[in-house]
Amino acid sequence: MNLVDWFFYALIGVHLSISFWQFMKLSSSLNWISQKKQHFIPKDTPMNRIYILIPVYQEASVIKASVEYFDKLAQFPNVLIYYVTTEKEGSNSDTIAALKQMAERYKFSHLHYPETEGFKAHQLNWAIEQILASQDRADSQTTYFGIYDVDSRPEIEVIKIILYGRDPIYQQPSIYLENYTRIGSIQQIGALFQTKWELCGNIPIFREYQRSFQQKRPVTSLPHCTGHGLFIRADVLNKAGLLDTRTLAEDLEFGYRAAFREIPITLLHEIDYTQYAPTFPSAVRQASRWFHGEMNLYRYYAREKRRSNEKKLGGWFFKWLVLKRYGTTLKWAFGAPLISLILLVLVIRNPINIALVFLSALLYIYLPFKSIRNCTLWNDYTGKKQDLLALTLFGCVVPLLNTCGPFHYFLSVLSNRIRGRSATFVRTPKN
Repeated sequence: MNLVDWFFYALIGVHLSISFWQFMKLSSSLNWISQKKQHFIPKDTPMNRIYILIPVYQEASVIKASVEYFDKLAQFPNVLIYYVTTEKEGSNSDTIAALKQMAERYKFSHLHYPETEGFKAHQLNWAIEQILASQDRADSQTTYFGIYDVDSRPEIEVIKIILYGRDPIYQQPSIYLENYTRIGSIQQIGALFQTKWELCGNIPIFREYQRSFQQKRPVTSLPHCTGHGLFIRADVLNKAGLLDTRTLAEDLEFGYRAAFREIPITLLHEIDYTQYAPTFPSAVRQASRWFHGEMNLYRYYAREKRRSNEKKLGGWFFKWLVLKRYGTTLKWAFGAPLISLILLVLVIRNPINIALVFLSALLYIYLPFKSIRNCTLWNDYTGKKQDLLALTLFGCVVPLLNTCGPFHYFLSVLSNRIRGRSATFVRTPKN
């Protein structure tokens, strides 16, 4: 073997090691989620006030199912549901007409963002300001704003936690299987991969971040928040600021901002079931938007470093955390094509290396998919089990397709700069 072969084998070894480590973290996360705690609440414990905000835009076809589901949360005391429409869709839109019709039977409020420009963050910030202005005597330390998407289906028990909680920020894990039985096979595999990443990536990062505060040691991870299943205490918004309207990924930015300022974020055991993009083009645009948020991490960090007087934020350790996160982001864009190409070259040079392909599929796809499918927590959403071998076979191709989102971002940035346009993305459709 020459030096190139040794280098290729070393990279495949790293890939297999990471795949195994991710599978172990996935298994740990599944075990952690299933071990839900019983919270003892003294009778005289005062309840918080919860405002649940659901920004909507062109959601007439799915608003009925959302209103019916969130009405279960509205039955709890001190919980108010707000649907926030936007003038971008118009004052007489089908979404508003559907909400007016549903208001006759269900308990919720409606706010209408009056501007024709802006995105989700603009709607949410405006709604928060309107509610706080109307509740000027409310205690900001017992007032929480919850954020959900119209396709969110959170476990109802989450409200009991927030009603008596005291932590600054709460985040629910996201499981992207709500529409699993209503999408095609390729999209189902994409939903499994997205759920896998939540279990082996996001949840372990949040748990490590929590342990840093519990053990009173410096943070060693940078969690980002998800813009659904997110609860923020009002005084945190007063001090840290509202959602950033300059980015397309305001939830990512808010999570990183909280980490840079070392604000505790509590990960809940209660799941927020949400949809995966129903078509491949919408999945590409959604991934492109997420990738845009991750690539802007250096801007979030530079902004916080300028704002903060703390020397440790400008020290080597936070810089290392930022660089480490960029490594994960770039692996998303280039990892699958690189590993696939190396495996192909190795198999062509020596057919016995096909064993490395099977081992990679076993660790990266088959075992994680099997664990996710066998988990009974979301049986109501996954329905009849498909053939696992077929999912694994097609799953070997989907990671390559998932790189289309990052490359869509690169092309969009280049194209928009040439044409002098800002980066805009189409909303992800719901089904």
